[in-house]
Amino acid sequence: MDLTTTTSSEGPLVRLSLTGRLGAATSGLVYDAVLAALRADTVRAVDLDLTGLDRFDAAATSTLVACHRAVHVRGGTLRLVNIPPAVRRQLFTAGLLGLLDSDSNTAQAPPPAPAQPA
Repeated sequence: MDLTTTTSSEGPLVRLSLTGRLGAATSGLVYDAVLAALRADTVRAVDLDLTGLDRFDAAATSTLVACHRAVHVRGGTLRLVNIPPAVRRQLFTAGLLGLLDSDSNTAQAPPPAPAQPA
């Protein structure tokens, strides 16, 4: 499955909902969508809704950092919302959960990964 983005806006807030795989092959789509959202003079905040992500890799982590920087350079805020547990673990392990604004507003460790059947 590829990645799809759905955009909705309400005043100065744009929400980008991501569904599918966020990785090296699809990271540019997210970055471009964030930049496109920022082209509107009234947009000051971007929420990335990660509910629909089923894959997330190191390239995805780098993309979130790049999006964060792009939004902040323009005086806005980027927030991650509805972060799946596996993505939360990766962000925590990379030391980014506290850096990237999220709906949890905490850098606490996420729950451990479920045990794999033997």
